Amino acid sequence: MAFAWPEVSTARKEKRKELTLHGADINERIESGGLDEHIFKLNLLNYLDISKTCLPNLSESIGKLTELMRLSLGNNQLTSLPPTIGNLSKLKLLDLSNNKLESLPEELSQLTHLETLNLSVNKLTRIPAIGKLAALAIFDVSYNELTELPDGMSENHEYLTQIRAGHNKLTELPEDLSNLVRLTTLDVSENKLKDLPLRLCECPKLKEFNGKGNCIGERRLAKMVDQGQFKVMMTYLSAELQKQKEREGKSDKKSKSKKKKKGKDKDDEEIDLAKNMISVLRFPLEDESGVTVSVQVPVVTVRPYIVCCIVRHLNLKKSLNMFKHFITLQTRLHDTVCQKRQAATIATHDMKFIKGPLTYTAEFPQLLKITPLFKFKEVSAQKLMRELVEEAEALRKEKKRNTISGIHKYLELLKGKVQYPCLRDASDQVISFPPITNSDKTKISDETTDILIEVTSSTSLDVCKNVMEEILKETLLLGIGRPDNTPPSTEPKEADTSDGAGATKPEKFILVVEQVKIVDHEGALKVLYPSRTDLTCDAFQVIRNYD
Repeated sequence: MAFAWPEVSTARKEKRKELTLHGADINERIESGGLDEHIFKLNLLNYLDISKTCLPNLSESIGKLTELMRLSLGNNQLTSLPPTIGNLSKLKLLDLSNNKLESLPEELSQLTHLETLNLSVNKLTRIPAIGKLAALAIFDVSYNELTELPDGMSENHEYLTQIRAGHNKLTELPEDLSNLVRLTTLDVSENKLKDLPLRLCECPKLKEFNGKGNCIGERRLAKMVDQGQFKVMMTYLSAELQKQKEREGKSDKKSKSKKKKKGKDKDDEEIDLAKNMISVLRFPLEDESGVTVSVQVPVVTVRPYIVCCIVRHLNLKKSLNMFKHFITLQTRLHDTVCQKRQAATIATHDMKFIKGPLTYTAEFPQLLKITPLFKFKEVSAQKLMRELVEEAEALRKEKKRNTISGIHKYLELLKGKVQYPCLRDASDQVISFPPITNSDKTKISDETTDILIEVTSSTSLDVCKNVMEEILKETLLLGIGRPDNTPPSTEPKEADTSDGAGATKPEKFILVVEQVKIVDHEGALKVLYPSRTDLTCDAFQVIRNYD
């Protein structure tokens, strides 16, 4: 058996966790005798860099290095990868740039902790589905021969911030890129795109777009793209999307009108087909058993505005990803209508874990105690904030950034506050600490059917109402309400969508929303939501059961 390379021997003796091999000397060794197989016995390695060599292939033994977190194989001569690459379950970074790869193994989808995937400058014509790579943040496939982005590009990627796919042969982009709520950079320059998806304008965080060098047919749009007029382009796409929605609404109404003229039995409510297809909101009022929130004096100077309502008979188990879609919706609304929580904050609670009435107040940090979301122990707000600040600073230094991100960016909203806002239930447990976290004890799951939605703000009551209306509208559009042919007393189930003759008709849903009263510390009514003046959006019909 050949002797191990000196770098490899040193790494083994010193139990090193990192190994870097590149340069002219390494290149000559690979050219004369191949890569040292002893490398694959260094089972403590978490970083391996073999780059700028003539390495033509990678041994299947790479799968033995299961502690690897970063694998850099850029600037080599690789033409393929072994399936055992899928064994590297802890891998966070994989750099395969500047090689001669023509295909990738399907096992690549097993790298579920991968955050950065660099496949640029290869000869790839197809990439395996990446829907399972839920942690992916940076995806670079520029300078290849792709005709389409991989399947699952817009699914389960709530952390994806960059897509670099310039200099390929892409003919179209996925319509649902707007699902990527954290996407900031999209480069699709020098491809064969003839158009852009209109919903691209709904990407809440998109800041950088490069689409130059394509074949966009619409001259005005092509000019905006080629001249890099990003804001103008997004405004144009938004306007075109609105026109499309209006045309579809008119088309639906026209179609419905024609059917009525043919003598079909239709009632007045069904004439407005567009609204019925989106669904109907219904608001039962229970004066004596309804939920009340009492706003106490201390919170008035901290975060005074709150609006709540209860949504009942939800079906979050309707499909495999429906619960995840609902959570993603909240994240998207926090980034858009809530203005990154600067304007308002949304919280959702499972009603079966709540005892009314509720109290909205403010308390000193050392006295306010909560079990934070996804935690098991109760902590004081003072300790929680201190830990979050320390965590934010450590993460900022690790990432070498000037600013903080994630939940930590909301810490500034309470800076300088003597007391912190909180929502308590009748058992005196804190169920919400806005704008930081909810209680783990009342968190929702795919088993939840009745949800208390809470919107708080330091800006105005109108902001709370606008945000709440947007939540209800978007929840309705998800199709997780009660099918309109299911009695309220029954469990949600799949609706019968046939018309009796075997044909399929559009499935309609009713979002059952129950009013919640907000009163002041003396019991005087402040807000009753939703009231007769709320929910005025034309996108849905409102049935008020207390009229």
